[in-house]
Amino acid sequence: MQALSEEHQAAVERRRRIIVNFDVISGDQTFGGRDPEELVAWKFDFIGREGTQIDSVWWEWGEGHQAPWPSRTMPLYDQEGYRRWADTGVDIVQVFLDASRDRGVEAFYEYRINGSDNDLGPVRKIPMKEAHPEWLQWTWNANGYWNFAIEGVRKYKLSIIREIAQRYDVDGIALDFARVCPVLPKGKQWLHRQELTEFMRGVRSVTEAAATDRGRPMLVAARVPENLLGCHYDGLDVESWCEEQLVDLLALGVRSFDVDIEAFRRIAGPRVRLYPSIDDHHASDGYQTPPVEIYRGAAANWWRQGADGIQTFNFNHAMNFPFGSEVAETHLQCYRELGSAATLRRKDKVFVVQRRGGGHGTTVIPNPEDWSTPRWMYFNTNMLAPLPIDLDVEGRADAMLTVAVADPVAAAATSVERIEVRLLLSDRAAADHADGERLEAVTIATIGHNPQLQNEPPARSVVDEIELRVNGALLRKPAVEGGWLVFVAAAEHFAVGDNLIGILSLSGRDSAESPMRVEKLEVHLKYRGNSRSASERRRSGAHQATGSFGISLR
Repeated sequence: MQALSEEHQAAVERRRRIIVNFDVISGDQTFGGRDPEELVAWKFDFIGREGTQIDSVWWEWGEGHQAPWPSRTMPLYDQEGYRRWADTGVDIVQVFLDASRDRGVEAFYEYRINGSDNDLGPVRKIPMKEAHPEWLQWTWNANGYWNFAIEGVRKYKLSIIREIAQRYDVDGIALDFARVCPVLPKGKQWLHRQELTEFMRGVRSVTEAAATDRGRPMLVAARVPENLLGCHYDGLDVESWCEEQLVDLLALGVRSFDVDIEAFRRIAGPRVRLYPSIDDHHASDGYQTPPVEIYRGAAANWWRQGADGIQTFNFNHAMNFPFGSEVAETHLQCYRELGSAATLRRKDKVFVVQRRGGGHGTTVIPNPEDWSTPRWMYFNTNMLAPLPIDLDVEGRADAMLTVAVADPVAAAATSVERIEVRLLLSDRAAADHADGERLEAVTIATIGHNPQLQNEPPARSVVDEIELRVNGALLRKPAVEGGWLVFVAAAEHFAVGDNLIGILSLSGRDSAESPMRVEKLEVHLKYRGNSRSASERRRSGAHQATGSFGISLR
C-alpha cells in the first residue's frame, strides 16, 4: 500500500462539483496552428460563464499515440499547424495548463490508454505499432490495440506517462480505459488482471516521483466501467487498485445512466472520490442530446447514491459548438444545475429505464434490435440494461423493470403537480392493420442506427390490453400521446430509490404469435410552479413525441 501524505489526501478532497472532460480537443485539422489565445477563449467559454459549477477540467490531448506537443516518446502530429507551433516554441498543453491555473480551475492531463489513432482524421500509422505488431490484438481497428499483458507495452506506456508527469505541472493524470478496451487478451481479461494492476503500481510510482520533484501532490484518476461486474469483465481489478491506494479518483462509466456508486463506495472507502460520467455524443441508446429533465434525473439519482461530483463528456464548451445552439443551451443549463443536489431540488425531472447497446454503430457495439453479447469489452455496451423486453403474450407474468427515482415525491406530494409513467411499445403483430388503426410511429434512437430506429406501432386497442403497476399498485387505463401510452401516477406510488414496475399484456394471444415489446419506459416528474424557457418546452415536447433527438454523426 502506498504511503500518501496528508497534503495528498487534501488534494483528493478538493471540491469537484462538475468535471469537464474535453474529448481529444486537439485531434482535428482546424485546431493546430491557430492563435492560442483564441483557442483558450473558445474552449473556456462555458467554464467562465456566471453560475456554472465547473471546478475541474480533464484535458484529453489526443488518442495517446501521437502528440500535439514536441514529445520524446510520441511522434508530433503530422500537420503543418502543429509543426509551426513546435518550431516557434508554442507548447499548446502548457498554454491550456496556464489558462486553467489563471482561472482557478483544476487541470488534469487525461491520457487514452488504448486510443484508436483517429487524430486529425482517418486512422494514422503509428511507428511503435508498426515496429511491434506482436504487442497488439485486433478488433475493429485496422491498427490494432495494445495488449497490456505484454511487458513491453506496459513499459512503453509508462514511459509516456513519465514524460507527461515530468514535463507538466498538472494537478493529476487521468487514465482513460474507456478508449478503448480490450486492454487485455479477449476472453481472458480477468485472468490477466494482475498485469494491469502491476501497470497501475508503475503509474503511481511515476506520479509520486514527479510529486516529490515538484513539491506538491500529483493525483491519479482512472475511468472505469459503471459497475464492478463490468470492471471484472474488462480485467480492471479496481478492488486491488483501491486497497493499494493506486488511484485517487474514479470516473465511473461513460454513457450509462445506471452507475452503481454504492458498490464502488464499499470498495473505495473514504480515500477515493467517485464521479459518474455522462457522454452526450456516444449516448445511452435513444437519449442522445435529450432535454435537460433527462440529465437532471440521472444526476439526481447519482447524488442520492453519494457521488462526489459529476463528469460530463462530449458536451458543448461554447455556444453553437460542437452540436448546435439549442443543445448548447441545454448543456450550459446542466453546468449550472447538475453539480449539486441542492440546485436540482424540486426541478422537473425524467427518470428512465435504460436500453442495452447502441450509441456507436454495430461495428463496435451491437444495437438493441440486433443484440449479441459483446466479447471484446463491457465498457460502453450497457449490456446489463433491461430494455427492450418482450411481454408475455399469454398474459400470465408481468415484465418486471426497476426505475430509480431520487426525489422524495411522497414526502413532497403537495409540491408535485403531475407524475406520469410513459411506455413505448412495439408490436409486429399489428403490421397488417391500417395506419389509422395503429398508434403513431415514434423515433426510438438515432446515433448508431441508419438513419434512425422507429418502433412498430401497436394497434389503438392496446390501451385496453396493457396493465401497469408501480410497486404493486395498478394504475388507471392509459391515455395516448404522440404514440406513447401515458399512465398517470400519484406521488404516494413511489419510494425513494428503486421502484418496481410491472407490465402485463392482456392481449390473449396464442404463444406462437409475436409478442409486444417494451422499447422505453420513463417516469416524468413535474413540480408545481416551475416555468421553463421556450427552448426547454420545445425540446421536452419533441422528446415526448419522438423519444430521441438526433444530430449528425461527427
